Amino acid sequence: MAFFYGLSQVFSRYLKELDVKFTNAFMGLIGFIILIIISQLFEGNVIHQLVNIDISGWIAVLYAGAIISIFGHMMMFYLYKFYPVGMVLPFYALFPVFGLLLIFLIFREIPTLIMVTGGIIVITSVFLLNKTR
Repeated sequence: MAFFYGLSQVFSRYLKELDVKFTNAFMGLIGFIILIIISQLFEGNVIHQLVNIDISGWIAVLYAGAIISIFGHMMMFYLYKFYPVGMVLPFYALFPVFGLLLIFLIFREIPTLIMVTGGIIVITSVFLLNKTR
């Protein structure tokens, strides 16, 4: 899976002439269809599970999907127009760190030791990748 993700990022660079909103919408639609099929195969009865999500669940989905993901992906595709993939992708690794920071700020969640450790590892790796260039 990591191989195909990396491959998709490299090929995304060649789509720089396309509008970032179109690229993001296409990526989201294809991902949604694939994940619905996989979810149906492994979990079963996806429609029943979607119908029974409560309001707090939908707010979390809206926040994570619409606000964080859309903004992050659109910025990434926009930056591909001006910079090579190798320069953009390390900063894209910070995506989950900023997502967690916003969750802590908005929902007043207290970070666990594992979350802080993961954030430190990601930030350190991005720093070291950019320092070597």
